[in-house]
Amino acid sequence: MKISNNSIRLKQNHIEKLFSNSSRFKREKYFYLKFKNESLNIPRVIKLYKKKILFEKYKFQKLSSQKKFFDALLIFLIKTNQHNNYKIFAKENLISYKILKNQIKKRFDLIANLKVEKKYSKKLKKIKEYIHSILFEKQTNIKLKMKKNIISQSDIGFHNCGILKNKVYFYDFEYSGLDNPIKLICDVYYQPEKRINKIIMLKFIKNLEKKFKFKIPENFLIFEKLLKVKMMLIILNIFINSNIKKNTKFINKRKLEKIKFKRINKVYKYISIPFLYEHKK
Repeated sequence: MKISNNSIRLKQNHIEKLFSNSSRFKREKYFYLKFKNESLNIPRVIKLYKKKILFEKYKFQKLSSQKKFFDALLIFLIKTNQHNNYKIFAKENLISYKILKNQIKKRFDLIANLKVEKKYSKKLKKIKEYIHSILFEKQTNIKLKMKKNIISQSDIGFHNCGILKNKVYFYDFEYSGLDNPIKLICDVYYQPEKRINKIIMLKFIKNLEKKFKFKIPENFLIFEKLLKVKMMLIILNIFINSNIKKNTKFINKRKLEKIKFKRINKVYKYISIPFLYEHKK
């Protein structure tokens, strides 16, 4: 079972997606209503309910090619951003350095004094030290100079797309909305299910800059560092007791320990992921 506030029920001819979080439902519903008549590779909605969406059932194949993913993503972003009247912002969209840092501090406070089993403690200590070093690093050029917003899936990645008849489909828009390209870039690069090739990513960014007429700001790295550790903290949500009780009530203890082990190793590996623009100050 996926660790989520939502519940997916597979039926014979359709899929039911139930939402316990109203803001996630609002964003997903809004996205599908806006693009229901567009030629987008997204699941077809059969019916909308108060807190439930019925989708047509598809037999998606897992996508592995990063080139195919980025080619499809660029086309998808171009098509969705032809819509000029989009009114909802993405969940925790990038507004300023100060707001972003406060969001991360709140998440970090939840794990800063977290006590875990001995088998996790050594790696968790290094993870905390790494996050702390970035979070409390002194910065000067912190102004978010690029104010441009584009429609973003937000939770973008190989975990929320699949292949059908050689076409890449995107799904899961519960965090979607208008967002700064800086955050979109970092959402893609630091996605949890796939280690993204830096060369391919930089090529994608160049295409994104050209199509959406913007330039990576000189202080990109400042925001990239924060968004990297934010993703690390999101992945560590499984270690927070309140999240365990809320999201994993149907998962047995043995399976939960496997998930924790996998998550801690994944986050530990994030430390070695190179920044995209370390030369930019």
